[in-house]
Amino acid sequence: MELQRVEVPPYSFWVRQEGAGPPLVLIHGLGGSSDWWRHNFDALAAHYRMYAVELIGFGRNQSFLRLNFPLQFSEIASLLARWIESSIEQPVHLVGHSMGGHVAVHVAAQRPDLVRSLVLVSSTGVPFRMAPAEHIRNLFFPRGLFGFLVVMLRDAFRAGPTSITLAYGQLLRADARPLLRALSMPVLLVWGDHDPLVPLVYAKAMLREIPNARLEVLSHASHIPMWENPEAFNRTLLTFFSNISDEERGAAASIFSWPISGWNGGVAHREAGPRRDLILIHGLGMSSSYFVNFAEAMFHRGWSPIAPDLRGFGESRDGPALGPLDHAKELAVWADAVGIRNAVWVGHSIGCNVVAHLRVERPDLVRKTVCIGPLWSPRSIVRLMADLLIDAFREPLALFPFVVRAYWRAGLARWFMTLRRYAPDLRNSIPADVILISGNRDPLPNREAINGLIEVPGAHACHFSYPHETAEAVTRVV
Repeated sequence: MELQRVEVPPYSFWVRQEGAGPPLVLIHGLGGSSDWWRHNFDALAAHYRMYAVELIGFGRNQSFLRLNFPLQFSEIASLLARWIESSIEQPVHLVGHSMGGHVAVHVAAQRPDLVRSLVLVSSTGVPFRMAPAEHIRNLFFPRGLFGFLVVMLRDAFRAGPTSITLAYGQLLRADARPLLRALSMPVLLVWGDHDPLVPLVYAKAMLREIPNARLEVLSHASHIPMWENPEAFNRTLLTFFSNISDEERGAAASIFSWPISGWNGGVAHREAGPRRDLILIHGLGMSSSYFVNFAEAMFHRGWSPIAPDLRGFGESRDGPALGPLDHAKELAVWADAVGIRNAVWVGHSIGCNVVAHLRVERPDLVRKTVCIGPLWSPRSIVRLMADLLIDAFREPLALFPFVVRAYWRAGLARWFMTLRRYAPDLRNSIPADVILISGNRDPLPNREAINGLIEVPGAHACHFSYPHETAEAVTRVV
């Protein structure tokens, strides 16, 4: 059996591979590793090319010398989809256990074109309710319990309490029912008849949500049926897969998701939708993540937003602090690599300066330029920073987790050096033929020098706090 390290920038993870035939991907549960499938390897690999994934933050991806905390479910799903698309290069049978089932649901809903069928094994996804009796009456000591406890304790120790706690917190908060309703491929639910952690009542709740699903209950099994009754588990999966026809493929679904979804030449990007007709460029110190609300609002208006992280910010590769013209040139290279042409480019804050330069340098890439919270003004850097401080008290608290995370990643040195390189451009006059939008409480734009400014509710990050109003303003003018 081959164990290989897979690189999907900016992340990497371990995958155990065995067998030949149609591809089959296995995703372990909370605190687990690929070893949780050890009783299934031989039976499944006799018919399929099997990949047992070890998620970031768990298994061999984690050690005391190299800490990797778990990603959000949508982020790890996007990462796995990129890996399937680039390395396996064809739709897969996807199997997820417990938390891994929750991740598998995100993969199947986000990229149904990559999932031939879906198997959810004692999966989470339906919110837990306060019903301890359902869990207590299913207490059961199956065969192989001691052997599994040895593996589970080793994996839990390797993952560490922080990774397990963070992932468990996601499980408690997440509700996958909207995604379950969007699943279009054949789905099999496999449950142990005495599951004390995710009792059978949750499987039945999932069955009501999924359009094309059936439930298989395995006897003499609890929460780990693939270990506790492997013969019945393997037989159930092989029978299910053998009855999947090529016509029963997942159809495209209109699911919005905003994780990192691509990496080209050191530039990471997020996107939703297939057309890449709306490009979003973030402000100083930030990343593409804070466009989430605005991107979703535009997505539901029929656009396909895509937002890169400028070099040195967000998830993109580090590099020297650059000015707006150099950032524009880097974005032109990135746009060529991902196939963007004649799109609407929306800049926020200093992102306005970048898209204005890009419009001049590469007019073939830019159909229209929209600037939200433009900073062009003759004021000094000291005055600009004072205005930024005023704005901080006008922004919603929900914005600050995005700010703190992004600023921590960028660092104060890069923040100040980038501001210095942008300073001469900020003092220039406002370019012609750009559409200017601002929050009505934004202290940064020089309103005396702006003609035709479109105002929406909010402060400098109006696209975050009032995404629908901002999206409506953009839609009207483009």
